[in-house]
Amino acid sequence: MSGTAAPLAEAAQAAAKTKAKPPNPLDIKRLDAKMEDVRESFLRETVTLIKSYEEVGQLGRAKMLLEALQKLDPKNEPVKVKLEQLNAQMLNASQFEFELEVDKSWQAVGMVMKDQLIRIKMSGEYKLATAFASGPDGLSTDNPAEDMIPHIAMGAVMAVIAPAGAGNVPNANKSDKPPKPFTIGSSYEKHSDRDGVLYLKVNVPPGSKCTGQLTAQISGVLAL
Repeated sequence: MSGTAAPLAEAAQAAAKTKAKPPNPLDIKRLDAKMEDVRESFLRETVTLIKSYEEVGQLGRAKMLLEALQKLDPKNEPVKVKLEQLNAQMLNASQFEFELEVDKSWQAVGMVMKDQLIRIKMSGEYKLATAFASGPDGLSTDNPAEDMIPHIAMGAVMAVIAPAGAGNVPNANKSDKPPKPFTIGSSYEKHSDRDGVLYLKVNVPPGSKCTGQLTAQISGVLAL
């Protein structure tokens, strides 16, 4: 038997003997008690660390630790509540105002990260005057940068998350499938499904004349 095979065979025999040995209830009880001590110590230290991160304004790190605790103990209600409070606190801390120019095409708002919670609240109003001709097939939807988006209500505020560096047109990056616009309306709150740049626009027919102003209160987005 080779020099490598011999130790492996001995280890396998030792493992077989260990498995064959009946468990000692006292040993199991002692190990369980030790595991519980380790668990409680970990929870105490982690909670203390979370509070320390909050005190110095590092909410992202505090959130990361809370999410780790939630994975270890999904049914822990206090952890769930604290995570919701921290998410709300982070959203409020990151809030900024964006004036949406209704007479322009897609407007870049800021950077978003995958799984980041985004909150947008719209206010204001605008007037729409259209002067376009349409045949029996309706309006074209070949160019999302200029045409109406068929699955979004006419006049509604909509958004799209495009790859960074795509330029002024959300689907300018031809190597990727064009991202699908989604409705914002008067309010929106969801987690982003990708990294990229958030754009806003009103869904109106090409050639429309829009007057007025809409204001967005945006959280969870890094302003450009």
